[in-house]
Amino acid sequence: MIAVFKIIQVFLLATVKYVITFPYALLIGLNFEQTLIAVTLGGIAGFFFFYHFSGFAIKRFHHVKNFLRKHAPLSVRLKYRQLVVWRKGVTGERVFSKRNRFIARFRAKFGLPGIVILSPVVLSIPIGAFLLNKYYSKHKLVMPYMVLSILSWTAVFVAFALIFPNLVR
Repeated sequence: MIAVFKIIQVFLLATVKYVITFPYALLIGLNFEQTLIAVTLGGIAGFFFFYHFSGFAIKRFHHVKNFLRKHAPLSVRLKYRQLVVWRKGVTGERVFSKRNRFIARFRAKFGLPGIVILSPVVLSIPIGAFLLNKYYSKHKLVMPYMVLSILSWTAVFVAFALIFPNLVR
């Protein structure tokens, strides 16, 4: 019964922070096969959940933003003009924050392959799913690429465990 709770815990952790879940599962006492299955399925399930949830959240955010732009009183719009949602430069062009500049540079430098490859280990699955949905939702192969990336990183973890078996047990 305790092993079932550990597997569920590893599955849920893998949906959010994939890279630390494999060593964590081995540390809490799951065997290699249980770890492999829970981490892989958790990563894939987490990607699908966050990909679809971020699509829903992006659509809702745009509806709320447009509603507030149209229906907020003038005094409120003037008071909160400094918000990133409404911020425009003197010439009417968008002013970028540090976060927006980082995302724009990251996307320009690495693109779709970079987000897909780095999401499970560097960015985290929810952030990668959000970026893929926001910038590459029209691309037909986003989901298969991400599943392939998660499976590839699982293969890397398995290879690491086979090369260094003393660390696994």
